[in-house]
Amino acid sequence: MFRLWLPRLVLLLVFLFCSNANAQPALPSGVSEMELYGTVIRGSKWDIKEIPVCWEKLQPKDQKYADLVRKAVAETWETAAQGGVWFSKTWPSCTDGAPGVHVRVADVGAHTDVVGKYLDRKPSGMTLNFSFDHWSKGCRDRREFCIRAVAVHEFGHALGFTHEQNRDDAPEQCRNEKASGSVGDYKVNKYDPNSIMNYCNAAWNGNGQLSPLDIAAVRTFYPS
Repeated sequence: MFRLWLPRLVLLLVFLFCSNANAQPALPSGVSEMELYGTVIRGSKWDIKEIPVCWEKLQPKDQKYADLVRKAVAETWETAAQGGVWFSKTWPSCTDGAPGVHVRVADVGAHTDVVGKYLDRKPSGMTLNFSFDHWSKGCRDRREFCIRAVAVHEFGHALGFTHEQNRDDAPEQCRNEKASGSVGDYKVNKYDPNSIMNYCNAAWNGNGQLSPLDIAAVRTFYPS
């Protein structure tokens, strides 16, 4: 009798192991799969809760803007994550090989070279713009607003989030417009037109605020 049941037992154990390995992250209370919109690269999730950040050759004149970026990230992603993930309290000057996200300031298009933990120790992994003399010149008259909005978007990439408009279920006009950057490999059913990670958002960079479903997504990807 034992020999008859042994193969079935082995198959059951294999099935349970594989099911667990492929399981989706647990959803926060009150959020269903039909409501979750976040798009990420699953393998880019940080293995630590406190993510170091440093500035590359930050100029003294830019310190107030650096402080604004730190405050914007704290008020959005960190608050939304509820202790599931956060960035280091202080952001010092970078040294070669220092752990975490290396941020440079340059008058070029803001971007991250990669997303999530793939930024770890990468020189100039993230670029932010504080002057807007050559890129996005319309921001010169509303500099602080633009610095905040762009920073919150880029730090979404630092957590592993990709552009919503690159999803295969995004509207065609959105997929054809500014379709750049990495394509996520984890999404749940629907597409979020209001995500701060969506170039096709009616509000530029989400006006620097997370959508309700951005909040649900970060709580799911980095459960507290």
